[in-house]
Amino acid sequence: MTLDDYSFLDPRVALIRAEQLSPFGLAPEGRAMLAARAGWGAERLDLFDEGFRRYWSRASALARRAPELPEPRLRNVAVVGEPESVRPFGQMLNQSTWTMFDADFDPALSHPELVAYLLVHGDRLVQIGEVTFAPVHLAPYWFERSPAERDAFARAAALSPRPDAGTYRAIAAALGWLRELRHERVRPPRRPAGHRAIPGTGLLVPRALEREPERLVESARSSAEEALREFYARWRTPRGDAEVRRLLDWLVATAPPLVVAAGERAVWDPERPHDVAALARELSDVGQAAARDVREDLAVVAERSTRFLRATVAADALPVPEHSLAQSGYVYVQRGRRLLAYNLHEPAVERLAGPALPYARSMLGARALHEWAHLAVEAGWVPCADESARGDALRRLAEELDAAVARAPRAVRERADRGLQSLSGSGSAGERLAALFATRLPDYQANVLARRFWSDDERETYVRQNVRSLRGEYPAERLWALLVRYVYELQYLEFSQVADRRAYFVEMTGFERDFAAPRVVSDQAFESLCAAARAVCRSYAVDESRFRASVAAT
Repeated sequence: MTLDDYSFLDPRVALIRAEQLSPFGLAPEGRAMLAARAGWGAERLDLFDEGFRRYWSRASALARRAPELPEPRLRNVAVVGEPESVRPFGQMLNQSTWTMFDADFDPALSHPELVAYLLVHGDRLVQIGEVTFAPVHLAPYWFERSPAERDAFARAAALSPRPDAGTYRAIAAALGWLRELRHERVRPPRRPAGHRAIPGTGLLVPRALEREPERLVESARSSAEEALREFYARWRTPRGDAEVRRLLDWLVATAPPLVVAAGERAVWDPERPHDVAALARELSDVGQAAARDVREDLAVVAERSTRFLRATVAADALPVPEHSLAQSGYVYVQRGRRLLAYNLHEPAVERLAGPALPYARSMLGARALHEWAHLAVEAGWVPCADESARGDALRRLAEELDAAVARAPRAVRERADRGLQSLSGSGSAGERLAALFATRLPDYQANVLARRFWSDDERETYVRQNVRSLRGEYPAERLWALLVRYVYELQYLEFSQVADRRAYFVEMTGFERDFAAPRVVSDQAFESLCAAARAVCRSYAVDESRFRASVAAT
């Protein structure tokens, strides 16, 4: 599979990969792919480029003056050709992807002004994890837009067939008062006392406009709820009775090695394959598409589980986990059982609402194999092949981290000192940070084994889901822990077909803003950290004696 094949893996979307973008829009290879594989003409390609260029320059300027707003980043762009087939607001590839629609790039319906704002809006949605407040939070975006730019946005919003177009029409209607808001740094008021602050945004609302932000939030909420209602209603029919019957018959006939859960309760168990009543009740009112996708999901989990277990010399030697396993995710090892569990009601996945999100099944297969590989790691089947090399590399990593902490600007050291003090263990800051890195190694060991079983699309999806911005998960005082996490997750790109791994990592994570621009680490220091981390990871290898020869070759 080529990466261009991966971009068209799901017929509902064309995935423009992050590495096919630049601050000026599509790189030549991206334009060529869309022209050849999606039939995009010059007008459509140029609209994308101009919209992306405006997004990048404006988001950069805003973030410099309003640091609570996100800097631009190169992420994947999933262009949905069938809006009704993809759940609104679903995050493809774990927040590493903008969801756009084919009509957004139709010159007869859209405009670069709409495209630019949609990208800025999408960044804010990911940043705050909520769909209704972004229109107000992004008021500073409109402070410097000309009348012609505002009118072009409003016209395109009025024509847009996007499922959530109501939100953008509400923004267009609110542009007059949005431009009258103030901002602590971008547009400070002469008399701050007459304004109400919106916490965490820098925005200041004049008393005369006190109720307007709430009205816009409510409009965005109504638009989002309507888009979701329409999606759910569409996919509840036709009913999935026939697909459910196929699923139940398959489970009874094959008794695949998996558990089906509904929340914390098992509703189907391979030890009682004929007992399908509880599962049938859970699926009694689902639509055809959801029922079909659940059946296909379970077939993937079963096939990956069977293939992995048959490849082992002694599957019974795998441990039975008893404690500390998260009972959530695409699929997970059931506590107390040597089985994977698939939760029908997994939060945020919405498996019973309609069709699965694009790339979700690739991640499901990747995760199933990763979970089995974790049990193999726990059994000692992916040991350190060179303890001396591992020890030397961890010491180098600790030394490089100590040097990075010592060289960092004083303000950075002061801001992050509390995070260093809270690290467990003993020794220098670098030694404790290196120990933190080591706690993640079982995950890497699992990937060393899982990569032997992953298909090309599963491997690529797993990497693209994991290499992403993590700033929201780490407060400022834990800056050094974030650096260690990034150094670790950069190693995932070893499993990907991405050609320029460093460039991909920097753009996808926002590393430049967090570490390079404030001189937390130099390029040379980061390369040294990554080299030491890579040496640690490469000290692990699969114990070939645990697997049959037909699958043991790398």
